[in-house]
Amino acid sequence: MIHGKKISIVIPVYNVGDGIITLIQKVPDFIDRVYLVDDKCPINTGKKYENSNQYNNKVKVIYNNKNLGVGGAVKAGYRESIKDHYEFIIKMDGDNQMDPTQIEKLIDPLLKGYNYSKGNRFLGKHRIKNYPLPRLYGNIFLSLFSKLSSGYWDIYDPINGFTAIKRECLINLNLEGIDNGYFFETDMMYNLYLGRNRIKDVSVDIKYFKDHIQNMSLIKESFNFFSKNLSRFYKRIKTTYFNNNFTLGTFFISSFILSGLFTLFYGGSNYLHYRSLNSFTPTGIIVISSSFLLLTFLSLMIFLILDNINNPNNPNNPNR
Repeated sequence: MIHGKKISIVIPVYNVGDGIITLIQKVPDFIDRVYLVDDKCPINTGKKYENSNQYNNKVKVIYNNKNLGVGGAVKAGYRESIKDHYEFIIKMDGDNQMDPTQIEKLIDPLLKGYNYSKGNRFLGKHRIKNYPLPRLYGNIFLSLFSKLSSGYWDIYDPINGFTAIKRECLINLNLEGIDNGYFFETDMMYNLYLGRNRIKDVSVDIKYFKDHIQNMSLIKESFNFFSKNLSRFYKRIKTTYFNNNFTLGTFFISSFILSGLFTLFYGGSNYLHYRSLNSFTPTGIIVISSSFLLLTFLSLMIFLILDNINNPNNPNNPNR
């Protein structure tokens, strides 16, 4: 317990092995409960810990009957934390890349009115030792897509799994509807946005080891993340600007869609028609198409500005 708050930590494990013993030894004393979730681990990480001489009653090992994915494993720990009435719930990975001594940094924003905090590996850093370049560039693109899908334009490093959340916030989330796989953290932000929750980026240090083997397939998950981010973006826009309310943002996103479609079909069809005749496209058609193309881009830019204002973290947001 710290600051009068009961705190639990959820650690999903898969192919971690004996390293989990070292990690749990580093967990601060103010953590009241550790939920170690063995996600049908083929090397029995949960049993390795239970059979070690470091096992203590503060740790509860949860065994999934089948592999649910990292998100599914975290949700199993979340449900136990809710049931046992822990007020702040930390989530961290079991691969020893995250430093448990930094947990207090994640708790601090929750004490200051935020409902969720997450680690950011890049805040104030020029270089992360041993960080794979493909993951670095992938994170840049994923961060851009997550801003679109989640609506949190001030948040970066969306796949960072070092997080903290308040119990009352977690209770209001539809855990069943949140992704079970590696998209879990990004999907959490999307669902937190729908509940208008304030979240905070926190600078954390992450260790990367040259011989570390990733369970995640970068190529497979890149397509997975791209399609799911597009899906969440569509759902967020539909829910926020059409289902729940009609705002100035609704006008500009509608203008973007309609002018874009007009430019595509009117300008495109005329271009193809006159090209097939080996003739120049009339000036009037070019002017009209160009005007609507400009309107398309202007509408998009204005919408993105309004969407950023609508960010739950934005102090100027009238709906905050």
